[in-house]
Amino acid sequence: MGTRNKLLWAANAIALAATVTFAPGAWALYVGMYAIGDNVPTASGGCGGDDRPSWPGMAQAWWDEMGAKGHYQGPAANRYKYVDGNMIVRRFCDPQHDPDCRDYQSSYPAGVDWMDAAIIATHGWDDGDHWGGIMRWPDPAVSNECALRFGGSSTQSRWGDSYLMFVIASSCQSADDDNLNGIRFRMQDTATSSSRRMHQFDGFHGIMYISSSFNGDYKETAKDGHSGSIANAWVTNHFKNNSVGCAGYDPWNWFGTCQDQCPIAYSIGSSGADAQYRLLNERYNYTFSDPTSVNYYWYMYYEGCNPVGENTFGSAD
Repeated sequence: MGTRNKLLWAANAIALAATVTFAPGAWALYVGMYAIGDNVPTASGGCGGDDRPSWPGMAQAWWDEMGAKGHYQGPAANRYKYVDGNMIVRRFCDPQHDPDCRDYQSSYPAGVDWMDAAIIATHGWDDGDHWGGIMRWPDPAVSNECALRFGGSSTQSRWGDSYLMFVIASSCQSADDDNLNGIRFRMQDTATSSSRRMHQFDGFHGIMYISSSFNGDYKETAKDGHSGSIANAWVTNHFKNNSVGCAGYDPWNWFGTCQDQCPIAYSIGSSGADAQYRLLNERYNYTFSDPTSVNYYWYMYYEGCNPVGENTFGSAD
């Protein structure tokens, strides 16, 4: 198939340890979805962004399949499914950033760190050294912030100190190659004594595509993430190679550029071998104990993936 379709994984260039031990477990995860399809214009007091009515359906395809696999989707009266409405940053930001942040909140509407696994679907951008995601409304209790910010120098969102282990960021530029080093620092809350940490973050390098035709990819991610690694399920189901068929009919050529969709799976660990083993083996129904540090990271990607809005993965930005 050529090097463009070659699935690879890589470390942060630090030598691997010799052995790793884990305490795996299989139990029902708390699973949540947070999706915005109907954005509110800034002229109407909202945070802006074009409407994408198909986006919540993509996220729900993953959420529904997780429920079908036996994971807990919340009480019948208030399911852990949040679409549009009052989608504001306090559901995602850490109280160390602002005391009104509620990422840990258990009552409806529950915060993202109350979940074990979550999917977030919203417009995104590369905000210097981290991902920024547009909210629906500014949050009056949190300085009227209109964006979720995760990774790098932003300390707004620090996940994993409550329960969160796995996040899918169905958002453009949520895992750009130049921001990978900084993601690991926000997969824990260094401002508290909690020893808990996230396990895996899945996103996109460059622009991602939005259409109901991709619902099956999200469903298959949840399905395949029970029979094989979550990382492999994410990357193989969401990679779209637009270099084939550009001279004729190309069903994935959404932007008229014949470029790719580039999913990235990312794990952390206390050693290179720890992070690598997690990336290649952890499943939704076979979860490991929390990493003991964020010192190392590994990621999975397709070699030569070249998306809209970014350079080829691994090239100079």
